[in-house]
Amino acid sequence: MRAYLLLFLPLWLSATSLSMLIDNAKSTHTSLEAIEQKLSALDDEYDVSRNFANPELSLSVSDIQFKDVGNRSIEPMQYSAINIKQKIPYFGKRDAAGDKVNAKKEKLFLSLQEAKVKLVEAIKITAYTIWQAEEEIKITNEYIKLTNQTIDINTAYSSSDTKYNMGIMSAELNLSQLKIKKHKFESMREGLYKKISYLSAMDISFVEISMEIHEPKSIAYYQGAMLENKSYKVKEASTAEANADLKVKELASYIDPSIQVGYYRRELYEDYMSVGVSFSLPIYGTEKSQEEVSKKMMLASKSEMNDFKNYLSAEVEDAYAKLQYAYKEYTIINNDSMPQLGHMFDLTSASIENGSDLFVYIDLLQKKLLLDEQSIDAVASYYKSMASLEAMIGELQ
Repeated sequence: MRAYLLLFLPLWLSATSLSMLIDNAKSTHTSLEAIEQKLSALDDEYDVSRNFANPELSLSVSDIQFKDVGNRSIEPMQYSAINIKQKIPYFGKRDAAGDKVNAKKEKLFLSLQEAKVKLVEAIKITAYTIWQAEEEIKITNEYIKLTNQTIDINTAYSSSDTKYNMGIMSAELNLSQLKIKKHKFESMREGLYKKISYLSAMDISFVEISMEIHEPKSIAYYQGAMLENKSYKVKEASTAEANADLKVKELASYIDPSIQVGYYRRELYEDYMSVGVSFSLPIYGTEKSQEEVSKKMMLASKSEMNDFKNYLSAEVEDAYAKLQYAYKEYTIINNDSMPQLGHMFDLTSASIENGSDLFVYIDLLQKKLLLDEQSIDAVASYYKSMASLEAMIGELQ
């Protein structure tokens, strides 16, 4: 197989590798830092879920006599009291609340992994597009050089012969098109470097990347690893979170008792204490309605998960078809078309040196340029499809 190697820096050891870009992006990219901060916040939320509700403290003074407001010894019913009330979570409610936070945390962690996979995929595709632009610039420069040489040779043979003059004019027109194409890819390359610098969280002006074509793995490999897709894992975690929320809502129907303890102080009579237990009365069906809402949300989450699984299967097949097409296209171009075109160049090289068959030679140059571009596009498409497939099975490198 033909191996493509791109160096954007004269010194090999100074080049930035694709793996280095990916590693730096995963460790420092600002979009990931935001999710990591949210994950850290969930540790505190878990601690909160294990706490009791805040107790209620009340102070009271009873039986104030308007005729003698300051006198607290007129009758036994006069007292000053302090009461404290605490709701006691029961029936495993704290455990259920903690499980819900853990499910939420798992979902957020998988969202972080999902974001990393998407970031890695974007870096790869951008790097492969940079390679494609660089290769296009390189072959365009080669054809500009060849076209200039052809013009020089035919100019030496031409005089007033219209055939020669038309051939030279055609070659010059082709040269102009090549220069326009070169400028387009140079502009594209500049924008791509800015994009990959953002994605990798590094200032990038060159990158080292090797593009070697191998026969693709079987589609069964990708289908077997498909459920490792991070977006699918997030859907699974969403279902688990919805299930945990349903558990919390089911337990909410079991009413927690509140215990109240009070101390009552009297001036001329003995102090005393009181103890009471209270319950809320679920007579309006609020808890049951909230439970039904959670059930429907959980069922919706399951449906979304199953739908995404079907969508993912179709996406894997589509990306794999593109991978296979790119591989076959590359193989045909380099094993069949290029050797045939090389033979045609051999047949016309002698005549072009004698100053004849300029039109034929220009036509062959255009065909060769087209095949080179198709070969480059096939390699880039192969690796872009590979990057998409790797993202679909949750690859992080």
